[in-house]
Amino acid sequence: MPIWLSELHSFLELSWVLFLLPAIFIFYLRKDYLALRFVCITSAFFLFGAFIYEPLKALDKGINIYRYVVWAFNDIAWMALIAYLGLKDKVYLWQSVLGQLVVIMAPILQLFRVVDRHLWDLSYSTLMYKTLLPLINISTVVVCYLPLIYILVKNKEYPINSKYKNSPPLK
Repeated sequence: MPIWLSELHSFLELSWVLFLLPAIFIFYLRKDYLALRFVCITSAFFLFGAFIYEPLKALDKGINIYRYVVWAFNDIAWMALIAYLGLKDKVYLWQSVLGQLVVIMAPILQLFRVVDRHLWDLSYSTLMYKTLLPLINISTVVVCYLPLIYILVKNKEYPINSKYKNSPPLK
């Protein structure tokens, strides 16, 4: 395997985009452009976060403030863009609202981490941060797949029990 391919693969694993690539492909083939827009915007923000991760940590070495503020701003910008597109009927409104409800905890958690570590000089947020942030990211990926899950559940035919199929009418 070429080194550039393995680096690309490790980068995609870091950014959660690897999980969203099948959704992008499926929504493109189904021509579900509302869901495709939502997934592509989410992927772009995940990629942006992955691109700035190392430089931001290097810039913020020893201070540990800027990274949380930038990541909180990134989440707020995603929420604002998704809300705008939801209101303009460019993404599903229900998906926009659900995505914002999932992600709203992320900027709050980022800013709480700053206050906890620097203003209060405590470490209460460490366990919450390491537990809730991955759950928020996983939930965001699930919200990206919800239109596909909805389609699969909607089109599912329920089997009819054979003993009731030919029963005589009631009198």
